[in-house]
Amino acid sequence: MPAIMQLENVTKKFGGLTAVDHLSMKIEEKSIHALIGPNGSGKTTSLNMIAGVLKATEGAISFNNEVISALPTFKIAQKGIGRTFQNIKLYSSMTVLENVMVGGHSKGNLGFQSFLLNIPAARKEERFLREKAEELLFFLGMYHLKDELVKNLPYGRQKVLEIGRTLMGDPSLILLDEPAAGLNPSERLEVVSILVKLYKQGKTLLLIEHNMDVVMSISHKVTVLNFGAKIAEGSPMEIQNNEEVIKAYLGSKRK
Repeated sequence: MPAIMQLENVTKKFGGLTAVDHLSMKIEEKSIHALIGPNGSGKTTSLNMIAGVLKATEGAISFNNEVISALPTFKIAQKGIGRTFQNIKLYSSMTVLENVMVGGHSKGNLGFQSFLLNIPAARKEERFLREKAEELLFFLGMYHLKDELVKNLPYGRQKVLEIGRTLMGDPSLILLDEPAAGLNPSERLEVVSILVKLYKQGKTLLLIEHNMDVVMSISHKVTVLNFGAKIAEGSPMEIQNNEEVIKAYLGSKRK
């Protein structure tokens, strides 16, 4: 498979601290790629640079053979990169359906002024977003909750909902920051099922995840960071048997 994204010697420094150190990584199109490592190893910083939240100190990030390193976040989203967050960023006082609809703002054709002044066009666009959001909720198994306030949902449902909101932007690459964190085993299975369905639909997934049962069950390739630097990359089986990875996670070599 060709690479949909490539990081070349990407480095991020905060003053004298190097959070990510010359990271090079290729993400193959229509695959599930996991980025793992101990806490503080630079995983979320890497995702933030890809999404444009942070700018790389050195190196280049390319998406579909186009350098995106200097682009603002909204431009990167418009290119086809979606993102979920480690800490859920939903609107708790809005309904499930309204939260998903918000994710389609980048695909809207009307600006703020046009939306206010062109009532027929505004209604047409809102109807389009509503129908698309309802389709996604059906896909996620949450259609029956569409009118429920988000604050009333259990944590696991909120994690799934955030994925749904991201899908409203029609991303070809989805960045997932610990999608299974804080979930019980049955909730993790549900999230895994959704991620596999997205992959089968042709989406490319890059996920950070501490639950190794999730990583090893669905990933095609795993990249391992430690102290900001890549220490290993390969298939799940190769990573499970890599002594340097074992040492980074456990502090000593496996007997």
